[in-house]
Amino acid sequence: MTATAETTVAGPRRTLAALRVVTSLHVVAVVVQPVLAGEYLAGDIDALGLHELNSMIVSGLGVVQVIAAVVYVWAGHGRFWPLAASVAIALVEQVQSGFGYEGDVAVHIPLGVVVVATQSLLTVWLFRDSAARRRSR
Repeated sequence: MTATAETTVAGPRRTLAALRVVTSLHVVAVVVQPVLAGEYLAGDIDALGLHELNSMIVSGLGVVQVIAAVVYVWAGHGRFWPLAASVAIALVEQVQSGFGYEGDVAVHIPLGVVVVATQSLLTVWLFRDSAARRRSR
């Protein structure tokens, strides 16, 4: 290929920027959950209501993150695994919420740890240079 025939293929810049914003908001909401749970366990009864409200925010942001990840993969030609991870996180959040309403903390708390860790790792990866590269065909 000659220098004049080479074209620079842009990566998923705009779609990645949108996904970064959504995952950043999502990770903040996710990290607030154990703080609110700890406040409740320390005796602040009102924190349980805030924990429930924030769980709805977390779930909503999980759905928005899946949509942003779909756009990142399809329109932005980003890698596929962030979409798979986003779907898995959103599904686990729904399951975890159910266990929380049932009062089954033996499952609710470990699932919460999984959600915090997975969402945090995904968010960190999305800010790495490799996230801006187009997927190979």
